[in-house]
Amino acid sequence: MSNLRSIVLTSLITGVVASGVTYFMVQKTLNDAMREGKENQDADDQSVSSDVVVNNDNDSPSLASPTDDLDLPSNLPHPSIPTSIDLHSTPQGYRVLTKSSITITYATTTGTCKSLAHRLASKLPTRPDGTSPINVLPVPSLDWWDQILNGSSTPTTTKYDTPILIMILPTWSDGTSSYESTSLTSGVDDIANDWRVDPNHLKYKLKYAIYGVGSSAYDEETFCKPAKVLNKQMRKLGAQNVNGLGMGDVESGDIESEFDKWCVKLIPKLEYSLEHNHGIKWVSHPIEEVVKEEKDGCCGGGEEDEGCGCKEDKEEENIWNDEAYDDFEDLSSEGSAEESDYEEYEIEEDQGDKGGVADLEDMGKIMKEQGKEKNEEKKMEPKEMVTPKQAASLKKEGYKLIGTHSAVKLCRWTKHQLRGRGGCYKHTFYGITSYQCMEATPSLACANKCVFCWRHHKNPVGRTWRWKTDDPYEIVASAVDLHVNMIKGTKGIPGVLPERWKEAHTVAHCALSLVGEPIMYPRINELLQELHRRHISTFLVTNGQHPEAIDTLVPVSQLYVSVDAPTPDSLEAIDRPLFKDAFERLKTSLKYLRGRGQRTVARLTIVKGWNSDEIDGYADLIALGQVSFVELKGVTFCGTSDASNLNMSNSPWHHEVEEFAEKLRKRLQVLTERGGRDPPPLYGLACAHKHSCSVLLARVDQFAKDNPVTGERKWWTWIDYEKYNKLALAEQHQGIKFGVEDYIAPLPDWGVFGASEEGFDPTDLRYHKKGKRPRYKRFDEEGIPTHDADDKPIAEGLRAELTAKMNTAVAKFQAANGEAESVMTESKKGERLIEDPRLMFRGLVVGR
Repeated sequence: MSNLRSIVLTSLITGVVASGVTYFMVQKTLNDAMREGKENQDADDQSVSSDVVVNNDNDSPSLASPTDDLDLPSNLPHPSIPTSIDLHSTPQGYRVLTKSSITITYATTTGTCKSLAHRLASKLPTRPDGTSPINVLPVPSLDWWDQILNGSSTPTTTKYDTPILIMILPTWSDGTSSYESTSLTSGVDDIANDWRVDPNHLKYKLKYAIYGVGSSAYDEETFCKPAKVLNKQMRKLGAQNVNGLGMGDVESGDIESEFDKWCVKLIPKLEYSLEHNHGIKWVSHPIEEVVKEEKDGCCGGGEEDEGCGCKEDKEEENIWNDEAYDDFEDLSSEGSAEESDYEEYEIEEDQGDKGGVADLEDMGKIMKEQGKEKNEEKKMEPKEMVTPKQAASLKKEGYKLIGTHSAVKLCRWTKHQLRGRGGCYKHTFYGITSYQCMEATPSLACANKCVFCWRHHKNPVGRTWRWKTDDPYEIVASAVDLHVNMIKGTKGIPGVLPERWKEAHTVAHCALSLVGEPIMYPRINELLQELHRRHISTFLVTNGQHPEAIDTLVPVSQLYVSVDAPTPDSLEAIDRPLFKDAFERLKTSLKYLRGRGQRTVARLTIVKGWNSDEIDGYADLIALGQVSFVELKGVTFCGTSDASNLNMSNSPWHHEVEEFAEKLRKRLQVLTERGGRDPPPLYGLACAHKHSCSVLLARVDQFAKDNPVTGERKWWTWIDYEKYNKLALAEQHQGIKFGVEDYIAPLPDWGVFGASEEGFDPTDLRYHKKGKRPRYKRFDEEGIPTHDADDKPIAEGLRAELTAKMNTAVAKFQAANGEAESVMTESKKGERLIEDPRLMFRGLVVGR
């Protein structure tokens, strides 16, 4: 085998100049040779066969697909090509270029493209036994370099048996390819631009169609960009597009209907191939309704600014007849067409030049112009924000919709405190009554698609307000009525305290943080003032993407800006913002907080593995805003979803959030002591609420009062709500300004950072679900339990036993990972898994 390896290696290197083999292929072979002796004989054989593929035309080595262990030099033009390939789900020896084959391949980030791929397959006929010759495969399951460069051993003989490849691809942030689709898009791009590959390599060998899925809320040039680029490269290779380029917009709210329209012309062609090559045909046709809809719509296959592709490609319908290949029309168009509506045309009586009668040609032009005018009028009318499908989904999840863009929902903390089981972190930090708090939003739309969003990107998105605008007074009135009705419905819940239930009928607080971006609502100031008129305090949360709205905002009880990441790159990765200048907008928003005069908050959501180690950057941003408070909260894992690549290990423990808060406090103190032109104020660890994994940093100059005799510090982070309501109305009607210190109130001892109650109100009773009670309540710095579930010290013998187990686990972990205390591994889909042996005892529970 060593001799064979040497012969192959020598042959490859000798033929570099003649065949133009690029450096990275030689480097790949060298790497394989260096691994000789470390792998067994079988592995060597597999390595040779996977790297060198015999080309049937000239018996010389052809390009093999790169793999993920390629040692690429940094100056190569395409260092991002290699991706790992999972062949386990692919039929052994499967070839996309096998004659008569039909392959539907997809990449997916939220599950949409996968759903569309199977939707298309389900519309096609099957064999009597229910099986199908159609293969529906994820993009990563195939080696695309190999599939494209090395075709089937059985070439096609007629145009009828040319293989067909349907590709359905998503669009990731900034118009990039998703992680799953990179092997396809990068591979085809490199092959199409490789001078050694025949420009018409796929001519007569492959027919294809591409459907891209994107969001029109992002920039127009990035909409379905991966699909557009791939379409150009496939054409460059000579492949023939049989159905135009389809592009679906997730913001339409009904991507399935858009996809069905694109499939209207594709399905008959696939059916023809199935009948001609496999003898499979329908007994009755399933797409009649789709065809009917198509008459009123558009396939989306026309060139940009040239109208609808389905009206321009009459010759394409002959693609399956007996004409020669050279006469085939290529439908690789990239534009999306406008819908047409030819109902109720009006023809003016004076049209035409004889007797006021227009000839047929003139009538056609008139009707076309009137159709365009009607479409333009439709486009100018603002749409409703929420589609019927989105509305149904929201209602199913407990949202009460208000008008066309607002909603209210009963918070779980409201129900908790109604039953005497504790309030939310705002109760601990700021003294709200959780069972009198209404959670609402005047805008279900947002300008971000955060990876940790608990709505899993199901809501509308947009950079500007482009929808119908409802009356703010009607929104408030409806929200209060709906909230009170939901409170009435809690009377039958076991454990609800009657006196609290009665008080809950009076709304005292409003958390404008339900979902979406409330500050996008154009009449947000009127809505806030109406809430204040009703003596309802306001907690408004914004993601910092609309600084101009922050600058013109009326006073609120407390104004939040979410600071999810401290650098442009990490913000892009975590928030996936629609704005290209998202980080600059965030910085500007924080600067506007300085002059507010009321309580301001920087809200940090800590996501382990994503933003949990960037203390300095966070400190710099907080220094910009000089906010009243810094709230740090561990991200809540909301379950597995195709729309999110988070997992349970990304949710930090409360002690980890406390450690992060202390590091941030120290860094801010360094900046304060360093001085300079505009240093930040001093902050202190004021509060903690373990139940929601939250910690509060507060400005010492605004909220700390030290006893002049004992030096004991007392925090005043609570709000005097009665006083605030008076101040807010005075400012609104008389223009009397007020400041942060004018409505502060003392923080109870049980809410202070480090208190034994850990932020839980002792007037309530902590409740654990059966089997969910923590086995250990306290731990030392190494993660060894010190107190049991009843908060009693653990016996020395048991503690020694637990210590030994921990030491064994840490030693085993470090033997495999060096001296690292924890390790992060990233999966193919971008999921980041955190491993830390020092957390081994923290998740253990016991029954009650």
